[in-house]
Amino acid sequence: MSKSMKVLEVIKSLVAAYIFTGIALLALAFAIYKWSLTETVVNIVIMAIYVLASFIGGFITGKRVKERKFFWGLLLGGLYILIIYGVSLILSASMDMISTASIAACLLCLGGGMLGGMLS
Repeated sequence: MSKSMKVLEVIKSLVAAYIFTGIALLALAFAIYKWSLTETVVNIVIMAIYVLASFIGGFITGKRVKERKFFWGLLLGGLYILIIYGVSLILSASMDMISTASIAACLLCLGGGMLGGMLS
């Protein structure tokens, strides 16, 4: 498989990861409305959604690429969180990029994507 085909597979997997993210965040919004969840619980669930979406995307990428799966999963996790931070930065100029929570989210998404790729 050529490198351009691998990149295309990563993009397709990113789309799948963002579709999962959208559905999961809609379910979270419903849960917040229905049960008035605390901010701490919401932040934990959002982080779990990000990691699970990275894992799913890495898993799909690994299944399609079939060589150096960990690398392509890691790439997917990095692109996933980079796009989220980019959109957040555009929508809210006051976002703190160097915080413990953002570093943790970045590392967890990288790890989730890589683990998904390795387990595929």
